[in-house]
Amino acid sequence: IKVESVNRDAVPPAGNIVTSGTLDPDTKKITSTVTWNFSPSRANSVQLISYLSDWKKPIAVGAGSAVLVYLDNTTTTTDDQPEYRLYTDSTNSFGAETNTTTSFTDTQDPRTFKIKTAPTKQEAIAGYVDATGTLRVLCFDGTTWSSEWTTTVGGTGTNDQRFGIAYETNTGDVLVVYSTNTATSNEMAYRTKAGSTGCGSANWPAATNITSARTNGIVQWIRMEGNPVASSNNIAVAWADNASDLSAMIWTGAGFTIAEPTAALETNLERVTTSQDVQSFDIAVESTSGELMVVWGLSQATTCTAGTVIATTNCIRYATYISSWSAVAVIPTVADPATNIDISANPNTNELLVASLDNSQADLSIAYWSGSAWTGKANQDTSTRVAAAGTKLVATGWLINGANTRKIIAYNDSATRNVGWVVCTTAATCTTQTDFTPTPVFANPQTWYGIQMDPKNKMKLMFTLSDNAFDLHAKRLTMNSSGTFTSPDGWTNSNGSVAIETTLGQATTSPFGFAYWRNP
Repeated sequence: IKVESVNRDAVPPAGNIVTSGTLDPDTKKITSTVTWNFSPSRANSVQLISYLSDWKKPIAVGAGSAVLVYLDNTTTTTDDQPEYRLYTDSTNSFGAETNTTTSFTDTQDPRTFKIKTAPTKQEAIAGYVDATGTLRVLCFDGTTWSSEWTTTVGGTGTNDQRFGIAYETNTGDVLVVYSTNTATSNEMAYRTKAGSTGCGSANWPAATNITSARTNGIVQWIRMEGNPVASSNNIAVAWADNASDLSAMIWTGAGFTIAEPTAALETNLERVTTSQDVQSFDIAVESTSGELMVVWGLSQATTCTAGTVIATTNCIRYATYISSWSAVAVIPTVADPATNIDISANPNTNELLVASLDNSQADLSIAYWSGSAWTGKANQDTSTRVAAAGTKLVATGWLINGANTRKIIAYNDSATRNVGWVVCTTAATCTTQTDFTPTPVFANPQTWYGIQMDPKNKMKLMFTLSDNAFDLHAKRLTMNSSGTFTSPDGWTNSNGSVAIETTLGQATTSPFGFAYWRNP
């Protein structure tokens, strides 16, 4: 009797057993062979092959395809716990609003939200900062939410993001890094939870402090991304402080053993009024090499302007890490500062996409990374909404269907209440599309944009946004096999003809979190 592992294909429709593919940990191939000596003319061996599955494994009923967390400000009482909805891809719809119902007793509105899902099982870690500057971390197993831990990160009433969440791809361990609201030393701290454990506060070891070697101020904005390479436990962390300084380092599963660069990446980050009142830096990790890319905007007040004229160089910079930190370099051609900036990775290659808006010239800039070099494109649109404090008005993503790959940029066009978007087919060919008119139309202006690519259906992505009427919307974009966006594919209203929420706790600075399930 021989027991063997089973692989399944990862190409829709997924599930076929193949000789090489994605390991299915819940299925085994059993080959039973009986051999005997009878006579030379008679068969002396018989074989039976069967497949056994872990059919008793618990299934998270109704977990849907993704999870959305936010605050419904009309349902709050003395306990302002956030709400959630489950999204189902097959019907392109969100389920009923449900309270997370944890043991947290919070008398302050949840404000800034983030959520990430595990690569190894059905688990999501969500966090939010309330109006007192307290970070609360939750865990969701697809059925039940639980209270994990709380800590003070500061930032009461400010437009910043003082924590980040990411999973190790290989182990499924989760890492949460947060500001301690202190300067000079121990400016950040982190806590972890092993992928072999479930939800529960006892599964988080005590916090460990981090003293930055390149920034000294209070950390006000943190971005984190896990390395998508299957064998990797690396997680990239970048942060900015109240002196507009930017630095980064890499967690390797055993600690932050890949240290910061020899100098701060930047000491004069772009902002609207005060340091880190917008997302003016971002990070991404190449999907096959695992190389880290950090991109950011320089303050236009001192660097990107000459009198009243915007300079044509040095406005957007970058640095990489693969085996060592690169020197800081400039994305060519891009002509405007990056007050809002967003970067995303092609899930199949080492390509990256960057888009940015500024708060002075009302221009959209785009840049494409081939895996080895940047190609910049200035002034794709010269009449966008200008970035304001607490806003993020641009988001990027990728769609892949067969041989067709498209780069997608959604942005807030000037005075529009529709979806403004650009499609790039090559490094140099980016075409502004006819606006998609959603139902209902958005309030003007909008305030926070996000794009999440569906990890199981690469021809789909979800565009989420809030507007200044405290509305929350979600619109799905699907690319068909010919690489176009015609009906019944293309843009669709993912909550029918109504907003998902009309009374968010706040309109700016990530007032919601959306994440697709990665496993199962």
